[in-house]
Amino acid sequence: MKLTPNQIQQLYKFTRQHYVEYYDVQTELVDHLANDIEQIWIEQPNLSFEQARDISFKKFGVFGFMDVLEARQKSLNKKYWKLVWVIFKQFFTIPHIVTSSTIFLAVFFGFNMFSAKILFVSVGVIGTLTLFFRLYFLQKERKLRFKETNKKWLLEEYVFNLGGGAVFINLFYQIAILSPEIISNNFIIIASLMLTSFILLVYVTIYILPSKIEEILINQYPEYKLV
Repeated sequence: MKLTPNQIQQLYKFTRQHYVEYYDVQTELVDHLANDIEQIWIEQPNLSFEQARDISFKKFGVFGFMDVLEARQKSLNKKYWKLVWVIFKQFFTIPHIVTSSTIFLAVFFGFNMFSAKILFVSVGVIGTLTLFFRLYFLQKERKLRFKETNKKWLLEEYVFNLGGGAVFINLFYQIAILSPEIISNNFIIIASLMLTSFILLVYVTIYILPSKIEEILINQYPEYKLV
């Protein structure tokens, strides 16, 4: 016996009632539950849909869907940073190398014009303010997208939260507080390379990835095209 479209929608509602708010995770769970319910019906054909559903749900254990959601979040975290890395590497290839070189030269000459402390503090303050403003506008965009589609996607959440923007804010804070007063000439190039890479990494996460959200979701989720 196959599940009806109405029963499939009931399973989506069931996952939402059990605190799974992301449509991609809901779809994965609904697919699993549907297959399991159909298998249960083969063995016990007299069971109602609700009875078979509850039997299947109990197989997830005491914490229900939470273990699945946690595992999915860990997997998505790796996928997110893989996306960041793919774009980040492009800044060291033609034609993006021009942008990277310009930032590097600006930082390099900055070390020669100002004290290391001033440069690091400036980057830390500007970076922190930029992150706060960007997070604010991205959250507004995320809420608007949800209002239009009534669907949340876990990877979309990662992108719009900048992969955990608080981490970058803390790094900017550490840069500003712990930066040395002076850097020797031998370390200026290394410091310039490190600071350039960090600036590019932040740029990828706060601007490039969010701007590509539609393309990313279409590539990652076949069901996204159907929504």
